[in-house]
Amino acid sequence: MANLISYFTKNDALSASEGLEIYDFTGDSVAFTRDCVQRFREAYISDEKLGRIVAKSKKTTRKEAIERRLPKLIQNMAGDFGEILSYYLWTETFATDANIRPQKMRWKEHPDMPSHLVDVILLKRVDEDNASPDDKMYTIESKVWTSRMGRGHSSLTNALHGAVKDRVERAAKTIPYLVIQYERDDEYDLADQVQRFGDPVNDPYFKQHFAIAIVESNQASIHIGNFDKALQAANANIPVYLLPIANLKTIYKTLFLDIPNN
Repeated sequence: MANLISYFTKNDALSASEGLEIYDFTGDSVAFTRDCVQRFREAYISDEKLGRIVAKSKKTTRKEAIERRLPKLIQNMAGDFGEILSYYLWTETFATDANIRPQKMRWKEHPDMPSHLVDVILLKRVDEDNASPDDKMYTIESKVWTSRMGRGHSSLTNALHGAVKDRVERAAKTIPYLVIQYERDDEYDLADQVQRFGDPVNDPYFKQHFAIAIVESNQASIHIGNFDKALQAANANIPVYLLPIANLKTIYKTLFLDIPNN
């Protein structure tokens, strides 16, 4: 499988002029979908879990076990697509040093409900036994938009608003949530590792929050034009990414049709 960032090319000129990180989709959409299928299925359920279900159930097939975890509503497919794509872009490209990588989609209470708190959170422990100021937390707030544009709308603004909320409250709330989920999964070592990030005052660590908008390419200029530059200036420490993709809705609808066959 190709690294997913290989399907994108950074638009250096537009990035510099707009103060954004803009990556145009320049790859083949069929190949991209093919490279996403296994990754996205694993975001919802592991091979190990699938194997246990099929082995122990008298009626459930592998395909059925996957299907019941996938969203049915188009808008929820879009939201999940943005979160999962962001997860893999950061684990493969922008936050490769993260060694604790919660797959929050596996903990959703219903396929058509959003995952709790931050969209994506990734953590790095330098030392399993001792807190270090070089430990890291990354969060990513993602927004996907393919609908008709309302007046003044910008998914860049919405994503940045969410990233600010991650920084001021949601990231902190996510840590105890992760601990509980790992304990429920009997992953006690991971639960212990995550607890280290619960007291940044006494045990400080590096934090980086990101915002990303994934949009239909023919709407990209409108999202840029309507972006709240005052909000951006006030939060200059939060990098904002824009991924324009042609035929975006077709790509993620096709992907979700293919996932149960993986």
